[in-house]
Amino acid sequence: MEVAITKISRNGQVVIPSEVRKDAGVKPSTQFLVFNEDGNIFLKQIRKESLRDDMMLMDKIRRSEDEIKKGRFVKADTKMADEEIDDLLMH
Repeated sequence: MEVAITKISRNGQVVIPSEVRKDAGVKPSTQFLVFNEDGNIFLKQIRKESLRDDMMLMDKIRRSEDEIKKGRFVKADTKMADEEIDDLLMH
């Protein structure tokens, strides 16, 4: 994973540093979904083959965050197997 620092221009433009673009395979005209989550801005590349799955994942994340805010959550132990954690989260 590449990490870099950038800043926003007066016009609201942000430059994605070249090393991050190269690492992510971002080319000119790449489209992104832009998310604002409590002041944290996220970019997600739009890819036709995964757009539906991405949208479903975003909905699941938002519903999970709502449940956590309501005090409804499940604790997973780091010693648990991946399958056990998946079973816990899917019920």
